[in-house]
Amino acid sequence: MKNFTLFYKSSNTICYTVKTKVFFLILFCVSMLGFSQTFTATDSNGNIINYNVTSSSTVSVIVGSTINNINLNIPSSVSNGGTTYSVVSIDNFAFSNSIIASVSMPSSVVSIGQQAFDNNNLTSVVLSSNLETIGDYAFQNNQLTGLTIPGNVLNIGFGAFRGNPLASVTSLAATPATITTVSGPNDSFTINGDRSGIDLIIPAGTSALYVTDPGALWTGFNTVTENLNVGDTYVNGFITYEVISVASSTVKAVDYNTAGGTVLDIPATIPNGLITYTVTEIGNNAFQSNNLTDVTLPNSITYIGESAFFINDIASLTIPDSVINIDEGAFAQNQTMTNLVLGNNLTSIGDFAFRFCALNEITIPASVTDIGLIAFGGMGGTNAITDVYCQGTVPPTITTSASLNTDTFNQPRSTIHLHIPAGTLGAYVTDPGALWTGFNPVTEDALSIDEFELGNTVKIITQKNRLEIVTNEVLQLNHYEVYALTGAKIATGNTFNISTETWAKGIYIVRLNFDRGTVVKKVVVQ
Repeated sequence: MKNFTLFYKSSNTICYTVKTKVFFLILFCVSMLGFSQTFTATDSNGNIINYNVTSSSTVSVIVGSTINNINLNIPSSVSNGGTTYSVVSIDNFAFSNSIIASVSMPSSVVSIGQQAFDNNNLTSVVLSSNLETIGDYAFQNNQLTGLTIPGNVLNIGFGAFRGNPLASVTSLAATPATITTVSGPNDSFTINGDRSGIDLIIPAGTSALYVTDPGALWTGFNTVTENLNVGDTYVNGFITYEVISVASSTVKAVDYNTAGGTVLDIPATIPNGLITYTVTEIGNNAFQSNNLTDVTLPNSITYIGESAFFINDIASLTIPDSVINIDEGAFAQNQTMTNLVLGNNLTSIGDFAFRFCALNEITIPASVTDIGLIAFGGMGGTNAITDVYCQGTVPPTITTSASLNTDTFNQPRSTIHLHIPAGTLGAYVTDPGALWTGFNPVTEDALSIDEFELGNTVKIITQKNRLEIVTNEVLQLNHYEVYALTGAKIATGNTFNISTETWAKGIYIVRLNFDRGTVVKKVVVQ
């Protein structure tokens, strides 16, 4: 039996059916033309980027852009004809063989096509945080030395990054992206498949998935480093650090290997792969009983924990202006400590913080609001403290006790000369409830000029092979420290001329501790 088609006899019906089919065909074609529309828009650097409409709300970057600037900034959205589109992809060959040196792309981009950026001069690329696929040879033959693969990437194509002088690759994905691992030219990262010159950084706890599990593809890298989580520790330069925050990349020092010596210079930052951590705290007991004789703290530290430097041999100490709180017993029993400079932003000095330190003169910055019991003193029958200088017009809260075992200064106050700012005798000594009583004598000679005025009266003049400290006031220079911009202390002393003969050219920070306050200056040594 033959197949046949039944037609209605009505010519009107036949005509209507034909017209309907034509109408929908025209509608389909119009809609397809709408989605294949192309247009251009200029990025923030003057590059004219060519787009193709892929849906009613999305576009893709396509071939045909005009690059006027080596820095390319692909926007997250573009508008044309009254419609705003989200930029979701970068098509094959979109920027191939161009002059681009750096590119940043928005989080809206989910795919990068084949050879999209090959044969450029890229030294920097910021990939979309929502990127899922990177096409074959997408970034081949550029100048990338470091690379961060976002956590959503699922697939990296053949030779995607070959022909770049890669030194490190950081992958943020807990589940490794599929890559090509071969000994030939199609390896995802190198032309010959040799990854021995590249360091790999991966999330904490993922080494098996990336490297050692059967079928793992991320093999052959020079080193494999796992990024750290909060609470993780690692060693750098004899100091053990613990991660405080992953988001802000901060750590605290928690332990020390005495093989590092008795002179300790704590850095402001430490590296871990491509991540640089800032050292913001000294943990409890971190350097206790380490026989340290000299300690330099960076200007990144905000907190010094309990007994952090308890029982050492530190003779001179400068607390950076960044430090807010010194906790209980932090520097207790450094019995050789004769010089102490406290930072100008310090607010709290904990109980026993400097007990059994051989301090003769103590200067309390105006920022200090609270000083704990037995914070100073306690050197037996020596009554080591001779002078206390308070720079604040509002007295810090202290412990005033008939028992030396609880008093803040832990020795008879009648043996201590108290220096306070002019006009503050009532607040410190004679007002009802005043705590700074019993000192002998008490004089209103501290900070007769404030630090702003003091800073204006002091100049540092750069001479050949020396710095000359000049002032038009009668000032006694108790101590100076000189720091490099790295935070390393390079010189100390108490003279008005500082030798620079052995210093490298550069910028230095000079901290001058006078009998009437502290001045910090920045100098340039040529």
